[in-house]
Amino acid sequence: MFEEQPEVKEAIENNRFEIVLKNVRLESVSESANLSQKRVFENMPQLNLLSLTGCSLQNLSSSIKLCTNLISLVLPQNELKQIPDVLDCFPKLRFIDISHNSLDILPPSLSSCEHLESLILNNNALNESSFPDLSKLSNLHIFDASNNSLSKLPESLTSQSLSAKLHTIILSHNAIEEIPSSLSNLKQLRELKVDENKVKDVPTVIDLLPKLKVLDISKNVFSDSRFQKLANDKRAKLNAIIALAKKVGKPIEKKADEKEESNETAESDDVEKDSPITIRTGIETLTVRRHPSVTEIRPYLVCCVFNDVDLNGDAFKKFIALQTKLHASALCENRTLSAIGTHRFDSFQLPLCYMALPKDELYIRALNKKSSVSASELLDSLLRDAELARKRSKRSTVDPLHRYLHIVKDEDILACLVDAQQIVISLPPITNSDGTKLNVETTSIWVEVSSKQSLEACKKTMDEFVIASRIIFPSLSIDQVRVVDNETLVSIYPDKNDLPGVAVNRISQ
Repeated sequence: MFEEQPEVKEAIENNRFEIVLKNVRLESVSESANLSQKRVFENMPQLNLLSLTGCSLQNLSSSIKLCTNLISLVLPQNELKQIPDVLDCFPKLRFIDISHNSLDILPPSLSSCEHLESLILNNNALNESSFPDLSKLSNLHIFDASNNSLSKLPESLTSQSLSAKLHTIILSHNAIEEIPSSLSNLKQLRELKVDENKVKDVPTVIDLLPKLKVLDISKNVFSDSRFQKLANDKRAKLNAIIALAKKVGKPIEKKADEKEESNETAESDDVEKDSPITIRTGIETLTVRRHPSVTEIRPYLVCCVFNDVDLNGDAFKKFIALQTKLHASALCENRTLSAIGTHRFDSFQLPLCYMALPKDELYIRALNKKSSVSASELLDSLLRDAELARKRSKRSTVDPLHRYLHIVKDEDILACLVDAQQIVISLPPITNSDGTKLNVETTSIWVEVSSKQSLEACKKTMDEFVIASRIIFPSLSIDQVRVVDNETLVSIYPDKNDLPGVAVNRISQ
């Protein structure tokens, strides 16, 4: 019986939030089995992880709907033929793994899982009609339906509404006959695997996936023999496969916005080819000290200085729009992965310190504010403003400054960047100081990218920011900045491995 498993008993008795069982045979489909599950779920409404792996589970009771705090539903390597249609009862659900079962249909309520990030469905009996509408899964990052019976992609999987987050699609070992042109909607797609299928037409659409890094379309039945050979060659580089696809495949008519983006990319390529970017290194004053207080809060920071910028005309608007675009992209994930801050370089005093302070002790004059207030007061004020704005407009949209409050509103200690006069110039990921904001007379910009997740996230964001900024500022040059913790180097940017593919002229000071 499910409820009699020692791990389950312990979880109930200790008021734990997780049930994890592996290779424990559970009772099959029966009234008593359903009753057993129901008693467990009734006693654990706080459950946020249910993981039953290799338990010969044939039935999941619909009483799981009582566990409204569920975040992860992990049921691989069982004998499930269906999932109860109660997924809309889990507003926090982010992860589903129901791989290696016997599913031939998915519940319609899957369409309501708006916060779902990973959907793992491999090794089942699903076909394209097994799927409900996926277009509302706007937070989906990973979709894996390999080893099923698909003859084509679920149509809603390539919906424009999934374009912001979806970066991995795995459809290996199916019977897919075509890679649709609508895949071009997924501009953040980085990994695509459609190997061991029945694709005949050369997929020209792969040229319209600007973020694509991993592609496996081997072991298909492409009509063009040269392309077939290259696709099966494990040593073949992605750019070679894309180039041949463009040459031998049927052209796809680009939309107007895609043409504009292609023109921008071409312009960026011209900038990179025509002139190297000058980077000055070894400037002693350009060092940020990271205080130990911030290492548990938001430890990762990368900085540099943009020189020779001109914010007159449309440049100012384009530069601000670029930051907004990057913050909404997969690089920053609405500032939850990384956040960019920009400051007028002559508006503060070096050296800077990156540290953390209790929000009642952290004072900042935020953007477009007249006076300094504590971070606690600022967040309370912004939350009130956001609520009033929503009521006034009678809709759920909020201003840009308000939309990131949820990231830190429950934190007691916040990261900040402080100058030599102990003035807070940045409160990531929410706001910068009004005293350091850019204006049309700015010629040098201090740029920071911070992250709670990883240094790699900071560097990738900064790389993209630099490359895109060169289109706005053709004469852009950069000063390297070091971040140190005592005598330990935390980060240095740009380093020799940064800005891949960009021609660089380094000048040591």
